Amino acid sequence: MEEVQCRVRCSGHMHTITLTESGALVLHDHPDLITERALVALGGKLPRCLAILEAWKQKDRATLPPALRPAFDKRMKKLWQRASNKYNCDPLDTPIFERTVEKATTLAHITLGKCAYKRQEWPGNTDRIRIGKPDICGMAVTQKKTIITVTIPPVWLARVYRRGLAVVDGWFVLDVLAEDEKRYLVLAGRQGKEFEIYPSQAWVNRSADGNWRLRWVWRQQ
Repeated sequence: MEEVQCRVRCSGHMHTITLTESGALVLHDHPDLITERALVALGGKLPRCLAILEAWKQKDRATLPPALRPAFDKRMKKLWQRASNKYNCDPLDTPIFERTVEKATTLAHITLGKCAYKRQEWPGNTDRIRIGKPDICGMAVTQKKTIITVTIPPVWLARVYRRGLAVVDGWFVLDVLAEDEKRYLVLAGRQGKEFEIYPSQAWVNRSADGNWRLRWVWRQQ
């Protein structure tokens, strides 16, 4: 990976961020990240540079400055191809990959917004979409902010979304694990205690009214 340097406006000043050849982001104007993160946890405003660092770690392309997006796309392509091999998908060339990633993450964001998960009543809530092994995690990081992170497999568009299974009974469906003539065994995001969300297996089948219905395989303790 080639080294990339960019300037962003942060806290009223122009700050410098460098993406190293090893893929790490260096925030030149933030020498004490631990203290700054502690202040944010106490309700302080998240600096732009720290938001970019978090976006890079969480694979949130939309939050990154334009100068870092080409490197991000290359990084995601490698991760996508690695995940695709694991799920026996055909390799994707670069143009198709870029369009597919954008479409998948956009649709997943929209889909997640339709779900019934418990959130803080605050506009600072964040949804993050990744590509990789299916997973979902929800948590309250402060008293005013809830983060839901969803990881969808490369085949999510074809195996879940295009079948109309993306949201069933308010739950986000991550993947289809098995199927027969009458029902699907899926992995979906399940609401836990407070703001916790975790992946859990469920059966999905058509009800008498023609709509999909979801029934969890394991009952909560």
